[in-house]
Amino acid sequence: MKKLLIVLFIGLLTNCSTIGGIFEQITNNIGSVQSSANSASTNSSTSSSRTSLPTISRNYTIPTSYERAYSYRTNTPDPRMSRIPQNIETHRVNNPNEYIKQIAAYINDNSTDDFDRVKKAHDLVALTIRYDAANFWANTVPDQGYQNVLRTRLAVCEGYANLFKRLCDELNIPCEKITGYARGVGSSPTAVDTPNNSNHAWNLVTIYGESYLVDCTWDSGYMDGRVSRQRYTTDYLFLKPEHIIHTHFPQNSRHQLLATPMSAVQYSALPFLKPKFFELTEALSINLQKINRVNNALSFNYLIKDEYNLSYRVNDVNNGREIQNSSFVQRNGSKEIAFISFPAAGQYSVSIFYWEIGARQGSSCGEFVVEASSASTVQYPTTYSSTARDLLIISPIEMPLERGKTYNFRVRVGNKNMVAIIHGRTFVQLTRGSDGIFSTDFEVPTNINSLSIGVANSERGQYENIVQYQVR
Repeated sequence: MKKLLIVLFIGLLTNCSTIGGIFEQITNNIGSVQSSANSASTNSSTSSSRTSLPTISRNYTIPTSYERAYSYRTNTPDPRMSRIPQNIETHRVNNPNEYIKQIAAYINDNSTDDFDRVKKAHDLVALTIRYDAANFWANTVPDQGYQNVLRTRLAVCEGYANLFKRLCDELNIPCEKITGYARGVGSSPTAVDTPNNSNHAWNLVTIYGESYLVDCTWDSGYMDGRVSRQRYTTDYLFLKPEHIIHTHFPQNSRHQLLATPMSAVQYSALPFLKPKFFELTEALSINLQKINRVNNALSFNYLIKDEYNLSYRVNDVNNGREIQNSSFVQRNGSKEIAFISFPAAGQYSVSIFYWEIGARQGSSCGEFVVEASSASTVQYPTTYSSTARDLLIISPIEMPLERGKTYNFRVRVGNKNMVAIIHGRTFVQLTRGSDGIFSTDFEVPTNINSLSIGVANSERGQYENIVQYQVR
């Protein structure tokens, strides 16, 4: 029997050493667990002595509204969790159990409700613990019990989940550790998913009778090559099930918290989309997949929050080369339309970036693959991040422009008074119409290789380039 258990344990040691999954599967197969509902009141006592921990329900209730939970997704850590009082901190190494008890009392005394308690527990774990990259890559992961995690301040995902659960247990918040597959280090849409192989651990909490998902590991930082970088977020705090399923696939299908559980095959077909994509967009016009088969181009639209826009970078999967001028985004009010073309038949990865308007750098929020069956000759102009608001480049949206040919340039911009076509030191002003659109008919000179469109507050002011065209 001992030999059999050893074999089972070795088989379960994967990326994050989540050996707890087998016990969860055994428990789930033994029989159903009787449950009692958690308190449904909107506020609970902040006293450190609270009611006893309710039995975990195996029949999870999906929240009808995430408004309250999402109000805690602030991307700002609670300052009380950033500066633990020294009289508590002194126990972290020498007496972790006492540390947990005093931290729980400290959280209870400074919290307004159970959402706040869970947020503070999440913050403590995400801020205190660093991902143990050295042992992860060396395949020498040590004890992941909460005591050792607290002493060393290092963990892989199982240690994060164990510590968070221990905190929630002390706070009398029903909490489970979930094991399953996650699209973490080494994952990409061009690689094969293995959702039936567990490599990660995260948590499920029940607050006022409703269940939510939390991943402290992914909210604590990220892997930069083989080095762990600390970076706090709340991206995976209370994240909606229909969004987290794009990256996390639990061994137990009930832990998906979806009305209709997803199969491993369905999960493997999903595009790689991060929480920020769902936070900023809605009403995507196509059923985007991990691998999308098209002729030679792809276009789709979506609604996007004010002050943000998306951009797309296309890379040839075969050689890793970035394909320049293969994507273009038009914005009209709260709707963006994305155009993507492919210069040859083949497989391409498309990375999605979000930008705050006026920012000089974007951040990744998703990726998918396109398999093109033929070539497109369409190229799009280069666009730049700008302080311009309500900006819409209406025409032309394809290039290269032909020398000697006349084009109707049309641009809408809400907060600039001047729009000009610029080549060399020549500025050709566009005229604002009654509809607010700047336009002009312009014959492309025969002696230039490129031109741009700039916007400014006054004719003699400093012009800011918003788009550049190549000329042939």
